[in-house]
Amino acid sequence: MGHTRQQKRFAPRARKPNSDEGIDFVRCRICGDHRRIISGRHLSKHGTDREKYMEEYGLSPDELIAKDSRRLHSSRRDYRPYSKRDWIAAIKKVYKRDEQIFAGFLQEKHKQLYYQGTWLFGDWDNALRVAGFAPEQMRLRSFWDREKVILGIRALRKQNLPLYPNYVMRNHPNLFSGAVRQYGLWKPS
Repeated sequence: MGHTRQQKRFAPRARKPNSDEGIDFVRCRICGDHRRIISGRHLSKHGTDREKYMEEYGLSPDELIAKDSRRLHSSRRDYRPYSKRDWIAAIKKVYKRDEQIFAGFLQEKHKQLYYQGTWLFGDWDNALRVAGFAPEQMRLRSFWDREKVILGIRALRKQNLPLYPNYVMRNHPNLFSGAVRQYGLWKPS
């Protein structure tokens, strides 16, 4: 005789929002959807962003993430809970020490600092602005101000290299793009 075993499908765990155990989800105040995190991506479906959503409903960033998810996040070895003021001081310290705060660099070397900045301020550009940095400048690998452009042109002259736009564009692209950004065109002066 063949013995058949019925497999039991498990129903999703019941969620008890009013229990003392803690909340394992948060509810979107717009659509009523239950989620672990009310993300910017979810809110974009409603035509809003995190800052507007938090302001409209009087929420803090911690209220957009489920308690269990916060607990998992905070149990990480490198986790340090920063207030906004502490985060700004920490990012300035990293910039002073490493002279860079590119998103990729921080995701590799200071992961928690990057993620907490995006969490506290909504996105990386906002975090940089609040800390007093210009996001566009921080994306540049090297910043070419007028003085640096002039020094670069003088170095080419000193080496008797041609200053034709095509030559500089092919052989010294950073200098060329820095000069164009500063002066609007390539005209060594």
